[in-house]
This record gives sequence, C-alpha cells and structure tokens, in this order.
Amino acid sequence: MQSMTAQDFGKGLLPFWGLTLLLAFCFNAWFWAMGSFLNSIVQPKLRPGVGFFRFALVYPILYIPVFIFMVLRPLHPAMLEVTLPLHLLAMFCMFYLLNFVSKNLVLAETHRVVRFYDYAGPFFLLWFFPIGVWAVQPRINRLYAERNKGEELSGVTVS
Repeated sequence: MQSMTAQDFGKGLLPFWGLTLLLAFCFNAWFWAMGSFLNSIVQPKLRPGVGFFRFALVYPILYIPVFIFMVLRPLHPAMLEVTLPLHLLAMFCMFYLLNFVSKNLVLAETHRVVRFYDYAGPFFLLWFFPIGVWAVQPRINRLYAERNKGEELSGVTVS
C-alpha cells in the first residue's frame, strides 16, 4: 500500500476547494448586494465610504486560490511568513464586511449616528450565517419595499 503525502491529500480535496471558492463568491455577492443597497439609502451625511468595502469584497475571493496553491505545496517557514499576513488580511476583510453591512442596516433604519453597541445584534447575526439571515434579510426586504413604495408614489418607475 502506498503512503499518502500531504500533497496527495491536498489534491484529493480539489472538489472541496472548488466548492469553497464558489460558496465564498456567492457569500460575497450577497454582501455586495446588501452593502451597496443599504449604503445607497443611508443619508449622505451618515454614509460610510465604499472604497475599502469594495476591496474587502474582492480580496478574499482572490486570496482563496492563492491559499489553495500554498496548501498544495510543501510548507516552508518562509511561506508561513508570507501566508500568515495574507490570511489575516482576508479574515479582517470578512469582519469588515460584517461591520459595514450591519452598520449600514442600522443607519438606514434609524437615520442617526450609531455606535457598535447599536449594530452589534445584526453584526453577530450575520457572523453566524446562515442562521442570522432569517433575522437580517427581512429587515433589508422591508427597507427595500419602503424605498420602492416611496419611488412609486413619487412617479419614478422602479425597474
């Protein structure tokens, strides 16, 4: 019987890595849809900038193939020095997305300056995906319906 190396093990997980990349793309697309919509309905004086939000959406998706490539290679200490900061940045980006969306949700609902304490609930609900979707998505749907209702009343057609 032939022994399995770490590289063989990693190659056997290629379907898993492919599914991981697909799910990460879908997850980030959902964050993009929520964040873009919520940010667009927040009052301009309260609206957070979207520059880092856009970076935080793209970076983890680009990082996953790099991470997969590094996992399939023999691990060298020098690679760890490169991989660890990249991995920590990807994790920071994911937490930033949670923060951006939850903060914009509460800003859109309350129309006032908020602290983390005010939007900690949606933050943790989004973190515990998919359970939090059941609580957060209806709030976003309500805001979307209110926005569309207001546009219909003003004579603007919604497409």
